[in-house]
Amino acid sequence: MQAIKNTLMEKYGLSPYQVAQLFFLWKTVASDFSKMCIMALLFHRQFATFLFALILMLILRCSTGGIHFYTYLQCLLGSTLYMWLAITLLPHITLSLPVSVTSLVLCALGCFLIGPVPSRYRLPYSETFKQRCKAIVSISILLYAFLFCIMPESPYFIAGFWVIILHFLQLLVAKYTRKENE
Repeated sequence: MQAIKNTLMEKYGLSPYQVAQLFFLWKTVASDFSKMCIMALLFHRQFATFLFALILMLILRCSTGGIHFYTYLQCLLGSTLYMWLAITLLPHITLSLPVSVTSLVLCALGCFLIGPVPSRYRLPYSETFKQRCKAIVSISILLYAFLFCIMPESPYFIAGFWVIILHFLQLLVAKYTRKENE
């Protein structure tokens, strides 16, 4: 490990801080990739739905953040519970199309008003970046609501509907707990 660090500093002229950042990035990517692989194994019978829900969740989380767990196991368990709810349990609840679309529109508005809620370890976002994130998540959810109107019976879109609902709810919790801790 030290040999790799030395090579990065000597051959590429990186500072110790830059090397530490690279190792942190590698650790983060490997950790997230391994969690996705574990969840893919757990949801292998619903793999296509899982993949659809995962992509949607990543778009929402990257735009507005949410609840953050600070250990590998907590994050894995939280993410697995989130996916299990969205893919397996909640799709058994049947809502009318007007209620579903209204819920999605309210989630778009709510995410715009609340987000983003980044990890406490991140530097504060600039106002421009915040506004861009708010626009991305809101437009994505409104576009999703439109597509949901076209394909309301699709198991993918039903799972995605619950991903959006869960995302909004966990964003509310994250914002509330952040205020309580400050």
